Amino acid sequence: MRRLSITLLFVTIVLLAVAGRVTAGGWLCNEPPQNKPGPWGDGARDVREGGESWGDAVVIPDLPYSDSGATCDNQDNIPVPCAGNYGRDVVYCFTPTRDMVVGVSLCGSGYDTALGVYDENHTILDCNDDACDFQSEIYAVALTGGLTYYFVVDGFQSDCGSYVIHVVEREPCHLVCPDGAIPEGEPPCEENYIDNYNGGCCGGANMMPICPTDGDAAVMCGLGGTFLYNGMSYRDTDWFTVWGTGEPLTASCQAEFPLQFIFIWGTDCNNLMYDLASAPACETATLSRAVPAGTFVWIWVGTSLFHGVPCDARYILSLDNIAVGPDCPPVPVEERNWGTLKSLYR
Repeated sequence: MRRLSITLLFVTIVLLAVAGRVTAGGWLCNEPPQNKPGPWGDGARDVREGGESWGDAVVIPDLPYSDSGATCDNQDNIPVPCAGNYGRDVVYCFTPTRDMVVGVSLCGSGYDTALGVYDENHTILDCNDDACDFQSEIYAVALTGGLTYYFVVDGFQSDCGSYVIHVVEREPCHLVCPDGAIPEGEPPCEENYIDNYNGGCCGGANMMPICPTDGDAAVMCGLGGTFLYNGMSYRDTDWFTVWGTGEPLTASCQAEFPLQFIFIWGTDCNNLMYDLASAPACETATLSRAVPAGTFVWIWVGTSLFHGVPCDARYILSLDNIAVGPDCPPVPVEERNWGTLKSLYR
């Protein structure tokens, strides 16, 4: 079932939200796909392709840049570490004229790709295996003007086939936490981080409660990102509990990274029911559903990527029509005496 998640009146982008059912784990938690189907791909070979080695790398003249080719008629010259070191590879190079941040994508290729970014000394800067299904993407990597960088198109283990490569400049996306926003409080992730802080069904079943701070509304500022754990790529996932008022509970999120945003209204870790939306960096995703008074739902925030997002990347979560839940601090009541009450009616 599909439905529009955002109306044109209130948001900057219209997104399709998907309603679904899933057991917690896999894509909903922080593990990227691990089970590979074995050698997979279209097995294509094509003389139109990147260079065979460092010395004859195809030059990318400017951005944005796109190219296509196939690797099955190439050799395995460069051992991209996240690929298993057996795949046939081709090489592109780019020398930016100024400092910039770029994204490199092999999404839409015809086999199980791997992707490496190297500096002018052929030192690996970043590597990705599965960012978009079995294809590869490095969402953002910082380049220094005047230096030459290499983008290596590889295959997982011995896989080869047709590929498409896209290189684009990423505009910086900087969010500022609004005054009065609730701080999430989770420390930034890091290598070998254990993601139990508001890890929800993925870590200790602890969901951070969000309480209204302005009538029946609240704004929270949090951190997301990706990290390596024992050499594998993971992402920080954040789970929150909010209580309904009987009116449609609306949740909106904006992030400095490609966003995955989930409204979980079936709150059973073994049988989650949810609405899901996504948005590019700095654009807004919104989900809404009527929540009966006295009932809670979970809100899930994370990046759609498993690689390449800094651990201090911010997001801002806005909630409307939420109630005070049992884990919220009591609402202060103004003390009144008889004299004060009489004065109200004079």
